[in-house]
Amino acid sequence: MQGVWAHLRDLAQAVIIWTRPHPNVPAATDGRRIWVDPKLSNRELRCVLAHELIHIRHGHTRCQPPSIERQVCLEAAQLLITFEDLRRVAGWSRNPQVMAEELDVTEQVVLDRLATLDGDQIQALWPPSEHIA
Repeated sequence: MQGVWAHLRDLAQAVIIWTRPHPNVPAATDGRRIWVDPKLSNRELRCVLAHELIHIRHGHTRCQPPSIERQVCLEAAQLLITFEDLRRVAGWSRNPQVMAEELDVTEQVVLDRLATLDGDQIQALWPPSEHIA
């Protein structure tokens, strides 16, 4: 899977500006530039860049309503975490914080990725245990 930095290279028009865009927001885009808080950890940076890349892909040029932001969060989580990687980690942990550390994303991104799963995928991650009679 292509990484976040490779996706940025694909978007030749995207320019990163290392300035926090707003006290309540660590990153933002106008569709051409991405403002990023330079104090973010590498993990946080990876996640917010993926989020802003999704905005750019959709042609968003300003703040979006909560329903669109939620959809962008879900798409970013899918970009950052493949189902195969999620299944690998879910095989030994159900703790979102531990999963996030292993997957190099934030805990919220793990929760968002889990929210994208359908019933069959959830059962593939955590099959129902067999009952002993």
